[in-house]
Amino acid sequence: MKHEGLSASREAATVIDLKDIGLDIAVLGFLISLAGVIENNLMLDHIAAMLWWVPSNALFFLYFFGRTRGWWDGHIEDGVMCVNYAFMLVSGIWGLKQSGVF
Repeated sequence: MKHEGLSASREAATVIDLKDIGLDIAVLGFLISLAGVIENNLMLDHIAAMLWWVPSNALFFLYFFGRTRGWWDGHIEDGVMCVNYAFMLVSGIWGLKQSGVF
């Protein structure tokens, strides 16, 4: 019996299908980034935010590098990024209002 791995459409055995990992990387980067956004924009603690953003930026770098290499297509993952930036925009405006900028 031939082992087909996680991807039944492939001839060779595959332990991990890279097409499936792109979403995982994007979601994990998104969740870590949100923690940094909350620290920065809502708690007004930029140093704590940077502690979250460094690993998040590494994941987003890996995600976009993988897209340039064709490892994953990014269609679902782009929705994750859209939600991420929408949250950063709204919480940033809220943070600016709380800090008295406007």
